[in-house]
Amino acid sequence: MNQVYSKQAYNIYQASDGYIVHNTLKDFQSGHTHLNSFKSAKYLIDLALHRSIPYHLDRYRLISLSRITEDESYREKILELIQNKREKMSYINCRKCC
Repeated sequence: MNQVYSKQAYNIYQASDGYIVHNTLKDFQSGHTHLNSFKSAKYLIDLALHRSIPYHLDRYRLISLSRITEDESYREKILELIQNKREKMSYINCRKCC
């Protein structure tokens, strides 16, 4: 793996199938995630550094963000958001009203 980017405690490595984001403050097994896009990898690092809650991200990227952060309270907020997205009810517009 070749390191292609580094910012504070986070490194991005180029892999054969995309990119790997690793938090060097955590062991590799629990502190890394795989992404397809370099831009997405850099964005997750910025979110983790600023502790931003990204309501617009899909579940995969939210799980990835929870894996690379070392802040437990921030991780809990992300996991709560994932749980809320999972329980979201879908709305179907029906013309047969009353």
